Amino acid sequence: MEEHPYFSIHTALDSGGTSLTQPSVSRVHETSCGCSVPYIGPPITAHCGGGTFLLFMGLLDTYINQQCDIADPCGRVKNQEIPRTTYDFVVVGGGSGGAVVASRLSEVPEWNVLLLEAGGDEPPGTQVPSMLIGYFGSEIDWKFHTEPEEKACLGFPEKRCPWIRGKVLGGCSVINGMMYLRGHPKDYDSWEKAGNSGWGYSDVLPYFLKSEDNLEIEDMDPGYHGVGGYLTVQHFPDRPAMAQQILRAGEELGYPIVNDMNGRNFSGFTVAQMNTRNGSRVSSARAFLRPVRDRPNLHIMLNATVSKILIDKQSSRMYGVEFIRDGKKQTVQVSKEVILSGGAVNSPQILLLSGIGPSEDLAKAQVPLIKDVPGVGKNLHNHVAFFVEFHVKNDTAKFDLDWTVTTDYLLNRKGPMSSTGLSQVTAKLNTKYADPSGNHPDLQIFFGGYLADCAKTGEVGDILNDEQPSDPRIISMSPVVLHPKSNGYIKLKSNNPLDHPLIYSNYLTHPDDIKTLIEGVKVSLRLAQTKTLQKYGFELSPTPIPDCDKPGLKFGSDEYWECAIRHATGPENHQAGSCKMGPASDPDSVVDDKLHVRGIRGIRVMDASVMPRVVSANTAATVMMIAEKGSDMVKTFWNKQTVKPGSTRYIAQGESSGLSNRLNSDNGGRNATVLGNGNDNRYKPAQAATQSFGSFPKQVAIQQYNTSVNGASAYKPFDHNTHAIPQYHHGWQGNNGYHGGYSKPFYVDPIKPKASSGTFPSLSVKADYSRSFGNIQGYGGHGNM
Repeated sequence: MEEHPYFSIHTALDSGGTSLTQPSVSRVHETSCGCSVPYIGPPITAHCGGGTFLLFMGLLDTYINQQCDIADPCGRVKNQEIPRTTYDFVVVGGGSGGAVVASRLSEVPEWNVLLLEAGGDEPPGTQVPSMLIGYFGSEIDWKFHTEPEEKACLGFPEKRCPWIRGKVLGGCSVINGMMYLRGHPKDYDSWEKAGNSGWGYSDVLPYFLKSEDNLEIEDMDPGYHGVGGYLTVQHFPDRPAMAQQILRAGEELGYPIVNDMNGRNFSGFTVAQMNTRNGSRVSSARAFLRPVRDRPNLHIMLNATVSKILIDKQSSRMYGVEFIRDGKKQTVQVSKEVILSGGAVNSPQILLLSGIGPSEDLAKAQVPLIKDVPGVGKNLHNHVAFFVEFHVKNDTAKFDLDWTVTTDYLLNRKGPMSSTGLSQVTAKLNTKYADPSGNHPDLQIFFGGYLADCAKTGEVGDILNDEQPSDPRIISMSPVVLHPKSNGYIKLKSNNPLDHPLIYSNYLTHPDDIKTLIEGVKVSLRLAQTKTLQKYGFELSPTPIPDCDKPGLKFGSDEYWECAIRHATGPENHQAGSCKMGPASDPDSVVDDKLHVRGIRGIRVMDASVMPRVVSANTAATVMMIAEKGSDMVKTFWNKQTVKPGSTRYIAQGESSGLSNRLNSDNGGRNATVLGNGNDNRYKPAQAATQSFGSFPKQVAIQQYNTSVNGASAYKPFDHNTHAIPQYHHGWQGNNGYHGGYSKPFYVDPIKPKASSGTFPSLSVKADYSRSFGNIQGYGGHGNM
């Protein structure tokens, strides 16, 4: 008799002694992972529907909680129960930006840093890529809604658009699609042209590299990527076969297939790199906070909602933060700065609650005025999408999650659960409304389908609809307007910090936005009609939007699509601009180009709200870049040494870099760049290390002879055979004080750099590493400036 799939999974996974008679998460962790952890967030069964899903999905949830590398109970941050009375810095919000800021500022050992996060820690299920939509509307989502719209979301209850925002450590990076895209150089150059010095593309690119640990750098465009940083970047280990067909369909229409949309080319069709490692999600919290969780000068308080920043009105100087935890108000004093990283909704809300904003609005909300800053909450904008559904007649609708898929993921971290299906495919294109230069796309298309997220029984081939077993599979194409011209704003509903603010998105009020989306629908329809996709029987869903199915409105006409888009609007999770960065002459600006809030001493903002205009891409990578750059600004302001952009951080006592984590886990080797000694702030090309550092992987230094980036002549190899290595103490003290008593630099063999062409050269130097810390040598990639 054939073994039931439940018992197959049980047998495969429980051979090591784990038992299903231990349902408690904390108890399981105690026996299998070496430590316990309390309940963390909702289970993955929560979004799958009725009771028919509970047995299989409940079993899956139990096993996910048992996977030590996914649930990571021993690597979780420590929730600070009782704070100090005073901190040097308080970071408000532990999302995509705040996690980076807290990690970077706490690199300075004499600085005490407190991170306040309104939500809890990441649920284990969020680490599984295929479960990406499972937590929308859950307790880790702020569940914001816009006020009733006039031109968009007309088919939603009360005409209010839902806004998904992460209320969890890691913020939206815990519930987003994980796509690692940076936008276009013109996005950043336009920021600089608007009066924001130091924010052009050549200025910000090094900060993208500083965060990055790209595991596929050999395959990417040279000069545009980094290794050794906290943030892992690579492709998912799995993609549906249809992904390649979509690329070919785009090529059939004349669009290029682009391997690296963060490199030289910014338009075409691509399978994007993701923030993923070993088949699981890498959020900002997992990347930047867990590795430094043991720093004694970093405190993290979860479930702490900031109610306001305390400011002395006479001096316009910040002096503390008030927050609510367990229903009680608490305060901490702050001696240096408060960094707001709450995102495009919460950051302006906190400023308004603190008395910083338009005076008339504050008076209506009965908030005492500290500083009249009219731009707070204004310039709010977002990418807007529309979902076009297609039936794939040659593929029957069935669950993409079954027991074989589950077993493959739990045992090998591979298969459909290790990806987001077709959501890893995207395209950036130019419509007739794009920049006349033709090289700044105004349209993005996302794809959806083949997502292994829910299953009833786990049986292989189990169909979605028992009553209609021949129903076709549904695939979506979602055009997105990349340069929205419709602006909204945020106001306080009341002076109660627990009330959601009033959000007026004003979506699609500018006619160009709707025109661009209609063009995107037409591109989607043309894709479905290509020979490549017609082989699979792609057909536009014949069911019209109910409110647009009326006489005089022909299905498929521009007028129909406008009606459909306005009723079934799809706001992206890329809200930006509500604390706009700009010069003093801009009446809507809230922060200057050093991210200081205007007219107030001791407050900066570091998140998507400072973007003058949202970048033409998913925003997570850009927010982390803003946080990296902003953190260096803070260090420079307070005269503390910074790790140069383009290099990895220094390594503090008891910590390990992204490079060492990777070497320890996969026996691979890659070149990393680290700052030279404190007496020389220049870089020099990477060198191949020839001896190991005990059991610790090798680090190589990169030093720069000058700041030129216009040719290979700006770089030279070492003219001697020694270089500084990072010490394990917090900071740099010349060439001594190394952990374990090491006092001599390591010997290195000089090798010549190979500079790439282009305006931003790369030092593509092979680093010779021992992949197993033995005698087997392997080349581990490139060192990048």
